[in-house]
Amino acid sequence: MTDDELEHELRRAAAVFDAPAPAAVQAAIDAFALRALDDELAALTFDSLSHPVRVRGPGRPRLLTFQGGGVVVELEISVGEPGEPGGTAGRIVGQLLPPQPARIEIRGGSPATLTADRFGRFGGDHAIAGAFSLRCHLATSMIATEWITL
Repeated sequence: MTDDELEHELRRAAAVFDAPAPAAVQAAIDAFALRALDDELAALTFDSLSHPVRVRGPGRPRLLTFQGGGVVVELEISVGEPGEPGGTAGRIVGQLLPPQPARIEIRGGSPATLTADRFGRFGGDHAIAGAFSLRCHLATSMIATEWITL
């Protein structure tokens, strides 16, 4: 069965059933809002913008360090010229300390997912659009950074 055929069958099945009760919809919305309740918030402990630099050229990367839940998240964010619609071309490079594999979810303006290797390193090109936060899915916990605005 192709994706289009499956979609057609699912739409046909959905048309047979009644719409969910408003209370059920609100319960689902409330449950979704609580999905990040167990995240440990990693607080910003260093931001290169808050430290004076004698020579600051265009395109200088921003360095950020977050700490929480026994994990340090170090980030280097480089922003280039305006790129894709809705964002600016950029690059996010980071490391988790202590080193460990993880799935890094970029939340906010332009969502994406990165993967940290066994040394805790992750990175990739990314459209930077508005405020964003990282949620690190570790083996035994989840931590989320504060929201970052460039």
